[in-house]
Parts: sequence; structure tokens; C-alpha cells
Amino acid sequence: MSDKERGIYQKYNVTRTDGSSGPGGKHEHCNYWVLDLIHDKHAAPALRAYAESCEKEYPVLAYELRVIAEEMET
Repeated sequence: MSDKERGIYQKYNVTRTDGSSGPGGKHEHCNYWVLDLIHDKHAAPALRAYAESCEKEYPVLAYELRVIAEEMET
């Protein structure tokens, strides 16, 4: 079955560098979404959408996401 037919499935194992995704940690049972910034043509629009959503709370993050998205398209 191809990824286009499969939909969402666990493709990656993500751990936090601060250790909080380990047993008993705050993020032990969190789910994460991974974007391939090199090969995924939908990654730049996703970064822009996230930047729009978080801009008021995290203006620096929003700015940096937009810079990355712009660099991806040049």
C-alpha cells in the first residue's frame, strides 16, 4: 500500500532532547507530526499555516518558520 492510500500511520519515533518524552515525563504519551522539509511539497504551506496560528504567542518562531518556508521555495 502506498503512502497516498495509507493515510496517517506511525512512520517515525520522536524523542525530546530534554528527556521529557521518557517514562513518567510530561510528554511521554504525546504524538508528533514530522515534516520532511526537503522532499515534501506540502511542508512549506504547513509551516506558513503554523506561523499564522502561533504568531501572537510566539512571534520569533512564526518569523523563523516563514523564513524557512521562503528558503524552501527558492
